[in-house]
Amino acid sequence: MHASTQSQEARPRKSGLPETLYRRSIERCRLPENAYTFDYMSDYLTMMDMLAKSITHELHDACGLTPLQYRILLRLLSPTPTLAKQLSDDLSVCMSTISVAVSKLAKKRLISRRDSATDMRAVELTLTKAGRELVQRADQTMYDTMSEYWSSLTQEQLEAAITSSLSAVNRHSYPRLENGEPRLDTALVDTVMISKALTSQALQETGLTTNDYRILLALKLMGSQCVTADIAKFLFLNSSDITGCLKNLEARGLITRFRQDDNRRKRMVCMTSDGEEMVCDLLPVVFDALHETCHSSDDLIRIHISAARDLVARKRHRPAFD
Repeated sequence: MHASTQSQEARPRKSGLPETLYRRSIERCRLPENAYTFDYMSDYLTMMDMLAKSITHELHDACGLTPLQYRILLRLLSPTPTLAKQLSDDLSVCMSTISVAVSKLAKKRLISRRDSATDMRAVELTLTKAGRELVQRADQTMYDTMSEYWSSLTQEQLEAAITSSLSAVNRHSYPRLENGEPRLDTALVDTVMISKALTSQALQETGLTTNDYRILLALKLMGSQCVTADIAKFLFLNSSDITGCLKNLEARGLITRFRQDDNRRKRMVCMTSDGEEMVCDLLPVVFDALHETCHSSDDLIRIHISAARDLVARKRHRPAFD
């Protein structure tokens, strides 16, 4: 079915997700009164990207770990050995990716590996003393990072973040308990990574990356014809970060690129009619991926969006939104 015809029908939401009024607005994003949904979704994706980058940067600088490696070490805090297959299932990451991460951790002597006594095809993983010590250092780094984010939230936004994070880890992972209580900074780290993965997986089915779609959203909001550097700035990315995305979008016929007649150094990007249709068609898909993370209610969605808008406004040195 052609996109223009499909736009007249509501895209069915993902099975198991609760219906929300916000989802209905997303389905009808082409209506003028629902144009705000593009802005809101763009800010929410930007917030999640900022948090993921902050987590990645701080873990690397303080501990030499990737977020996946940190999350693997956390799962190995269990007093009993863990199998790689368990990690793959728990983290929703393919076995090949887990194997690479585990090999690097073993090379650093942060974990030990031994053949399972009950299944010779399986390898049991345990934390070493060095691994446990590094987890403590990484925990402090993540606590400081998440505390900085939490301090920027209103009380309402903080309570919503906690509620949704605990829901997310219960649905997609497991809550890390400390003195019988879930550890909130770990839950938020997991939630950011879960949301990022679900969004990426949903868009992969269309041949787009999350940043590909964010560029289409940026063009929708900024105007269909923009300077490449302005798009990157709008998304808090470097121009080099979006080069591959622009090539993919151009190959798909979703954008065209050209140089300005009066300034050949400036590269312009123009969204095509197919790009316009794609950005609208995929808005429910992206929303459902984000919604799948924690199954938030309308009220929680409203609060999450307010937090995203406030964060992005501060980054752009503008007043926070009401």
